[in-house]
Amino acid sequence: MNVFKIFPVLGLILISITAGAQKKYVLRQNFPIGKKYDFTLISDQVINQKMAGHSINLSQNIGTDYLFDIRNGEGQEKNIEVTYKRIFMKSKGMGNQMEMDSEDADTTKENSFRGLKDATFQMVMLPNGTLKSVSGTEQMVNTMVEKMKADTLMKTKIKASLSQQFNAEGMKQTLESSLKIYPDQPVKIGDSWTVDTRMQLTMPVETITRYTLKDVKDNIAILNINGTLVSKGSFKSMGNTIDTDLTGTNVGDAELDIKTGLILKSHLRMELTGKMQTGGQNIDFELQGINKIMGKEQVNPTGF
Repeated sequence: MNVFKIFPVLGLILISITAGAQKKYVLRQNFPIGKKYDFTLISDQVINQKMAGHSINLSQNIGTDYLFDIRNGEGQEKNIEVTYKRIFMKSKGMGNQMEMDSEDADTTKENSFRGLKDATFQMVMLPNGTLKSVSGTEQMVNTMVEKMKADTLMKTKIKASLSQQFNAEGMKQTLESSLKIYPDQPVKIGDSWTVDTRMQLTMPVETITRYTLKDVKDNIAILNINGTLVSKGSFKSMGNTIDTDLTGTNVGDAELDIKTGLILKSHLRMELTGKMQTGGQNIDFELQGINKIMGKEQVNPTGF
């Protein structure tokens, strides 16, 4: 056997493997103008609280289907019209159970979500997933309230409540916590980067998330996700001021289409524990949740 023939071949194989491992990939929002994408966000949460020897256990399932219509933009900055296709919530705890669904056609039941179906707002998204601006939320809330069967006074109260939930800053935080995942520079397999966002749960939560490019297969980037959660401060709920001292983790994985930056799917397991205080009462708090994202290009059924 001629070892001198074997060594060059082995050398070429090693060079090929090294070159492949060192290849850098550009991961960014690169939605083509004119395309439409369906996004589904689902959050399942179990919350356990203990106060003055009493335990309160809550569970909730919240889901939203969006349509992202890529209208126009300059360079990688895209103007996107977002349409609510469906929003639903199931909540259970303290002997009560509540369900609301924008698809529920029963007009005899009070259902603020029904007014969200086909409601729209606009956002400007940067290449790294940052939302430069969000607009149109005030008109969206007005439309929701107009569809409700309630007197003027009640509509005013409902509008004030909905405006706290569906406002420009709140929507920006909610969507950025899911969409702002891209690195600021090209990365190779094994590289990591961190992204800071603010997640709006019942209370505001700061997130520092570390993403790692684990692999690339068939033009799909596979990411490992490992983050920390912190909620320290005060917020208001139902007229009460609540102080929080909570920490936790956010662990999971995601898949991105490298060409467009589309998040094809993401699965995160979240844990948040610590202390809360309100009205002089201490509360032991524990939250466990799973957040899922699914995205796909909308295909015109006519083929045109």
